[in-house]
Amino acid sequence: MRTETVRSGEVTLHAAVFGDDEPAVLFANAVGMENALLAGLGEQFRAHGLNLITWELRGSPGAEGPARVTLDDHTADALAVLEALGITRAHVVGWCTGASIALFATCALAERALSFTSVDGALLFTGTPGARLGNAVFDMCAKISADSDRAGFYHDVVRPRGNESAVLGVPDEELTRMLTRPYRQDVEALTRFAFGIHATCDYDPAAACAQLAVPSQFIAREDDEMVSHRHARRAAELVAGAKLSVIPTGGHYALFTDSAGAAGAMAAFMHGAVRREAGPLAR
Repeated sequence: MRTETVRSGEVTLHAAVFGDDEPAVLFANAVGMENALLAGLGEQFRAHGLNLITWELRGSPGAEGPARVTLDDHTADALAVLEALGITRAHVVGWCTGASIALFATCALAERALSFTSVDGALLFTGTPGARLGNAVFDMCAKISADSDRAGFYHDVVRPRGNESAVLGVPDEELTRMLTRPYRQDVEALTRFAFGIHATCDYDPAAACAQLAVPSQFIAREDDEMVSHRHARRAAELVAGAKLSVIPTGGHYALFTDSAGAAGAMAAFMHGAVRREAGPLAR
């Protein structure tokens, strides 16, 4: 992984590049997550001939800029990363809250987007993630965004107490540390996280999905306790020719606990999308 600093307006972004050449995969991580979380996935993509590129979203601990952020800001940041790195075309992927950002980035890229993938995407067709843990996180972020004075109360409620691995169902301690990063910081960082999350809720997912005009796939898991798989099913119905993969098990963090399997499935779809775009092979 190599790191790059990218200017987006008045804000400096911290980007990470896991390969050397195109085709590139622009990956919108979830709000609050650090680039290192994608190290395993990035190496797997590289093995499949794909260059994963990501950045730490506004609202993540350590990110710069004002606390308040909009979905337009997130989208502009995605485009700024590609421009700064000289990437002309890219596959676009979003995980969790990053799926909304990836969706808008794909539409903004237009013909420069090769494909779109949502992995356990928080697309919020019902206004909530629709799953136990996700509903709690989004409710907290909505309340902090409406009244930032409440951040101190919630910081005391969610700060790590040593049971995070059991709550998330992730036995790996280092992975758990990265996934709970927003709650390990101070009150100000939690406030920024809340605004970053809230920005990904401010749109009509049905209208946005209907604008997708590239090969698209939606991946979800039935046992996901952060985001309901029903959102992926609904999204796939709205996108012509979309591929839907609903996997019975694996949970919300299968992208990291089984990065080889996740990358392999996505890479196969992406390479297929490029072949379809190029048309039949010449004889």
